[in-house]
Amino acid sequence: MAKVEGITIELGFDDKSKLKLRAIAKHVGALADELDKIDNLKECEACGSYNTVTETLADGETREVISVFKKCDDCGNELPTRLEGSD
Repeated sequence: MAKVEGITIELGFDDKSKLKLRAIAKHVGALADELDKIDNLKECEACGSYNTVTETLADGETREVISVFKKCDDCGNELPTRLEGSD
């Protein structure tokens, strides 16, 4: 039996088609980022909502982050968070 090397398909695109494909690729990347963000949402233990906001408190002079916390926008419950490197 003969060994098959591979299949090559040549596609010809005009300039408009290339621009359209680039636009699709850009939006697919943004969609993937948004879906990852949704996957990482934490449910509020008090009301079950995913409608949360993240608040960051930083030192006014050094701009060093002092604390970060997430709060449920629906009921005001604070969700647990940790700063990187903290125990």
